[in-house]
Amino acid sequence: MAILTASGRAALAAAIKQQTLHLALGEGDPVWDTTRAVSTAFDADDLIALGFTYLEEVRVTSLDESTTYTRDVDYSVDAREGMIRRLSGSAIPEQGDVTVHFKVGHPPEPIDRTALLREVGRRVVDEVHFVAVDAQGEIVVPTGRYRLSTTPTNHLFIRVRFDFEDAATSTIREQGLFVGTQTDPSLPPGQKYFVPSQVVEPGILLLLQHSVPIVRQPSTRETFEFVVTF
Repeated sequence: MAILTASGRAALAAAIKQQTLHLALGEGDPVWDTTRAVSTAFDADDLIALGFTYLEEVRVTSLDESTTYTRDVDYSVDAREGMIRRLSGSAIPEQGDVTVHFKVGHPPEPIDRTALLREVGRRVVDEVHFVAVDAQGEIVVPTGRYRLSTTPTNHLFIRVRFDFEDAATSTIREQGLFVGTQTDPSLPPGQKYFVPSQVVEPGILLLLQHSVPIVRQPSTRETFEFVVTF
């Protein structure tokens, strides 16, 4: 059986490193991170379908909120599917009315996505470096610690600094690393940040990341750092 060797992965990383990369910012789905309260009754099968998925911080109360029911005693939660089930012996009356309080979370990043949801702009990546895994490394990202490497590896460290006015006042919930972006050739030379109308060909989405909401402000800069592993 053929395998992709470590040196082959490093060669892929080296090929990507030679290209111009862009980090795009997207607003994602506006429903993400919102807090909801749905008042309804359990159906004949002791279920409530909330119409939202990937729930967080679920709490079920009586309609007047005078009673808070106990999770896994009075009801169970299928957070991924957005389903509440009344349990046997529950203090909740059969087909009783309740209020379900919850926060809508982010779904996992889908592997088949090719674009961001509601992209607001993208910027040319400032730095791309080979790095190697190192428990004492000076580079710390959510995936671990790394050190800079002078020889090609299968890990690329990416750093992008957005300027004050880039995507100012937007709420950012997604970041995407693109390779092969083509921008309007009539734009001024040296322009680094591009809104969607200035992008002729978005290129290939290499990496997708969901994040907590980042509210951009014209008084601040944002720096994004991560490691892409091939």
